[in-house]
Amino acid sequence: MACTKCASLGSGPAFLQPVQSTRPRPASSLGQPPVQGDMSSVAAPAAATASATASAVLAVAGAVSLGAASGRRRAAKLPKVVRLQSAQNMPSPTLEINYYELDAVEAPRILSAVRLAIKMASPIVKESTSPEERLLKLLSEPSVQSMLTTVSRLPVFSKEMALAFKDDLDLLLALKQLKYFWNLPQSQLAILLEVMARQLEGPSQAAPFQEFLRVLTQTPNHAKNIKHLNDQLPAEVKAEYLRNADYLETADAHAVYPTSIYRQCDGFTLATKDASTIEAVMSTTLTTTIKIARKVLEPSNHLLYNIYKPLGRCVAVVDDKVDAIYGKELDAYFAGHGIEFKKIVSSGNEADKDIRDVERILVSLKKAGQGRHEPLLVVGGGVIADIAGFAAALYSRNTPYVMLCTSIVSGIDAGPSPRVCCNGFDYKNLYGAYHPPVLTITDRGFWKSLHPGWLRHGVAEIIKMAVMKDLSLFELVEQWGPKCLETKFGTVGDSVNDQAFQDVCDLIVGKAMEGYVRSEYGNLWETHQCRPHAYGHTWCPGYELPSGMLHGQAVGTCMGFGAYLAMKSDFIPEIECQRILKVISDCELCLWHPIMEDGAAIWRSQVAMIEKRGGNLAAPIPRPLGESGYLNDLSEEMLLQRLQEYKSICLSYPRQGRGVEEHCTEVGLADPQSNKIAPPEDRFVVTPTDLMITTLTKTQDTAAVGEVVRMLDGVDGMVVKYSTQPSEALRNVSVQTAKTNPNWAEMEKKGATSKLLEAEMISGQAEGQLLQLLVKFGKVKKVLDIGTFTGYSSLAMAEALPEDGRVVTLERQEEAAKMAAENWASSPHVGKIESRVGEAQALLQELASQGESFDLVFLDVDKPGYFALYQTLMETGLLRVGGLLAVDNTMYKGEELTGERLSVNGEGARALNAGLLADDRVLQVMLPLRDGLTLAFRQH
Repeated sequence: MACTKCASLGSGPAFLQPVQSTRPRPASSLGQPPVQGDMSSVAAPAAATASATASAVLAVAGAVSLGAASGRRRAAKLPKVVRLQSAQNMPSPTLEINYYELDAVEAPRILSAVRLAIKMASPIVKESTSPEERLLKLLSEPSVQSMLTTVSRLPVFSKEMALAFKDDLDLLLALKQLKYFWNLPQSQLAILLEVMARQLEGPSQAAPFQEFLRVLTQTPNHAKNIKHLNDQLPAEVKAEYLRNADYLETADAHAVYPTSIYRQCDGFTLATKDASTIEAVMSTTLTTTIKIARKVLEPSNHLLYNIYKPLGRCVAVVDDKVDAIYGKELDAYFAGHGIEFKKIVSSGNEADKDIRDVERILVSLKKAGQGRHEPLLVVGGGVIADIAGFAAALYSRNTPYVMLCTSIVSGIDAGPSPRVCCNGFDYKNLYGAYHPPVLTITDRGFWKSLHPGWLRHGVAEIIKMAVMKDLSLFELVEQWGPKCLETKFGTVGDSVNDQAFQDVCDLIVGKAMEGYVRSEYGNLWETHQCRPHAYGHTWCPGYELPSGMLHGQAVGTCMGFGAYLAMKSDFIPEIECQRILKVISDCELCLWHPIMEDGAAIWRSQVAMIEKRGGNLAAPIPRPLGESGYLNDLSEEMLLQRLQEYKSICLSYPRQGRGVEEHCTEVGLADPQSNKIAPPEDRFVVTPTDLMITTLTKTQDTAAVGEVVRMLDGVDGMVVKYSTQPSEALRNVSVQTAKTNPNWAEMEKKGATSKLLEAEMISGQAEGQLLQLLVKFGKVKKVLDIGTFTGYSSLAMAEALPEDGRVVTLERQEEAAKMAAENWASSPHVGKIESRVGEAQALLQELASQGESFDLVFLDVDKPGYFALYQTLMETGLLRVGGLLAVDNTMYKGEELTGERLSVNGEGARALNAGLLADDRVLQVMLPLRDGLTLAFRQH
C-alpha cells in the first residue's frame, strides 16, 4: 500500500540497506551465476564502455538457465516437494510442498540495474525511427532485458521489497507492476519506464520517455501485450525471454500468467506419505495505492490515464448525482485522451444500497464486457463505493477496481476500505466481501458541490480516527473543524486562496486516511475484532436505518456514547470525554436521537453485534484520547442505565444534543427505509401495492405470482370503475383515438408526421377526471395544454371550465391538431378551446409576448424537452404565482426503478423531476397514477 500526495514527489530516493529475505533462495538456483536478484556485474555503469557493459549484462541475462533439479520440476509441472525427517517416535516422513520460488531483495543492485537500463534506453527512445521499432530495440537492449527479467523474479509484494523502497513509493509502485512486464500492454511499459526515469534521474531525463510514450500511444497496437511482440524480436533475445517465461511458469506463475497484476497468493502444504492427512496454510497478498490528489479530471493529470490508456478503454460505475454534476468532465477526460468510456450510472442513495442494486451493476458489467484483469472505475461516495466494490468482488469472483472518491465519506473511509457490502433485513451491511480497490484517489475538489449535510456527516469519520488513533489530528479538528465545514474543506470562497488553510485541509484529510488504513489494512479480512476504526459503529447499526439518520450522524451518537462509557470505565478522564462530545457537537453532529429512548432495541443491536464479532462485544473506545481500547462487558441493565445518564448530559449541549440536518430526507436523500420490504407478518397493508408485495413475500409459488399479476392488471380497471364516468364527447375521443394507430403509421411513412404517434398516448379517463377536479376545485379560468394529441385532455378541462373559461392547447403535429378539432366539433364546449400549431418553445414565447398567464398548465409532450419548457413557463410567468402545473409521464415506464440506463425519454423525465426538487418556487407531489403524474404548485 502506498499513500502519497501527488504534489510531493521526492527528487531522489534515500534507500535503506536491503532487508534480507526470511525465505532462503531456492536450492535449485544455488551454484548458478547470480541472475535472480544478483546484479553485481552491472553495479557501476558510469565508467563502462558500451561493449563492456553489454557483455556484462549478457552474462547476467544468460544466467537464467535452470539447474538440473529445477529442470526436472519444470518438466513434471509440479510444486517443489521436500521429504522432512521424522522426529523420534513420530509417524512416517511428511512431505513439504512449496509452491513458489522468489529471489531475495537486494535494493542497491536492483537500483543499479534500473539506472543502467534507463541510461541505455534513453538514446533509443530519442531516435527518429518509428515508435514500434524503438520499442523492439528497447526490449532487445541487454540492460533492459536483464532488468525486466530480474524484476519479474522478485517478491514485489513482500515487506522486504516495501521497506527497501520505502523512501520512493512511486518507484516501488512501478516495480510492482514491472514484475508483470510480459503481460503488460506496450504503452504501460512505456509509462513505467517514464516513471522510473523521473524518480531516479529527474524530470529532464524523463522527458524523452514521456515523448516516446506520446507517440507510442498513437500507434494502433499500443494496447497489445509485450509478449505479442515475441516473434518480432531477434532470435537470441526471443529465446531469453521465453526461457524466463518458461522458468516462471513453475517458479512464480503470477509473473507470466496473471489474472490481474494486483494480487498474489502463496501456500504451504504438509502431507503424510500416504496422503491420508493434509495440512495447509494459504495466503493472499494484495497491493493497493492511495493518492491524495488535486484536479484529477484535468487532462494534464495522468492518474487515470496511466491505468486506462494502455487498456484502451474504461468501464465505470458512476453515482447518478455525480454524473449530473461532473459527467461531462468525466466524458471529456477520457475522450480527450482517446480512451473508450463506458458509463454505468447508478443511484448512490442509502435507500438503494440493496442486493438488487448490486445485481443490477453485475448485469451491466456483463453487458459492457468487463474483463477481470481490467480495473473497473468507481466514481462516487460511500454507497457507490460499497455496492460497486461488492459487485467487483463478485464479478468473476475477483475483479480489480479503482475508486475515485467524490464525497468526504468515501474519500477518507469507504473509498479505500476493503469491506464492500450492501444492506439487508433492516441491518447495515449485512452482505459483503473483503475486496479493496487497487487505487484510491481522494480529490477534495469534488467536495465543493456537496450538500453541507453530506460534508457534515463525513466529518464523523475523521473524528473517529482522531479519537482512536491520532491526538494531533483531534487537535486539528478541535481548532479547524467548523471552518472546514463552513468552507467545504477549502473549496469555496476566499479559503481557496488561503494556502495555509489549504495545507491544513490536506493535513486533516491525509492524517485521517493514514490512520484509517493503518487500522484497517493489518486486519484485512477482519480476522480479529481489535478494530479501532469500528469506533462509533457498535450500537448505531441497529437504529440507523429505522431512524432515517445519515450514517455520520448516527455514528456521532455512537461515538459520544462510547466516549461516555470510556469515562465511566476509567479509560479517559472527564475532561477528555467533554472534549470529544464538544468536537462532535461543534461539527453539528448528533450526540443523542429520540430513537435511542428504545433501550430494548439498542440491547438487541448489542446482542447482534456480539454475534457478528465472534462472541465478543469488543466495542472500540478511547483509552486514552488518541489511542484505542476495547469494552467487552456491558450488561443489559448497565447499558440501559448508561443510556439514561448519557442522555441527561447530551441535553445540556446545543440543540439538546441533536445534529443539524441529521436525517437523510433533510439533505435531499431518500429515507433509507423507503425501499424496505417488510416480512409479511410485519407489513401493514394499506394499498394494493402492499397487498401484492405481501403476497409475493409469502411464497415463491408461481400461482401466487400469477395472482399478483392479475391484481396488478386490475388496478387501472378499478380506478376507472370507481371514478366519475366521462362525458359522451370524451368517450367518443377515446374510441376515435383507439382506431388511429394504422393512420399514424401511414402518415409517418409519408412524412406527414415527424414521429410515430400511438393511440396509447391519450391521457385517459382517470387522468382526465383528475384534471377536471383540479379545474373545478381551483376555480380555474385559464388553462394551457401543452401537447394536444387527439384532444382528450383539452376537452376534459374545457368541460370543467366556467362559460368564460379558456383552454389554449399547443400541438407540433398538424395532423394531430386536425384530428383533435374534429373530435371537439360536436361538443358544446368547443368554443372554450383555442388550438395553436407549432414548436412548443416558440408558441410559449409568443404567448408570453402577448402577456398571457395561466391558472393551470398541463404538460404532456416529448420528455427530453420537459425541463426546458418548465423553465420557460416559470421565467416568462406563463404559470402564474398561485398556479398549478400538472406533468404527465413523470415515472416514465418505471425505468428509474429498474436501475438500468435510462432511455432518452426517461432521462428527460428525471431531469424535470430533479429540477422541480431543486426549485424552491414550487411545491410538488408525484402521484403513481398510470405512468406518473406530478402536480407542482407555484408558491412564488
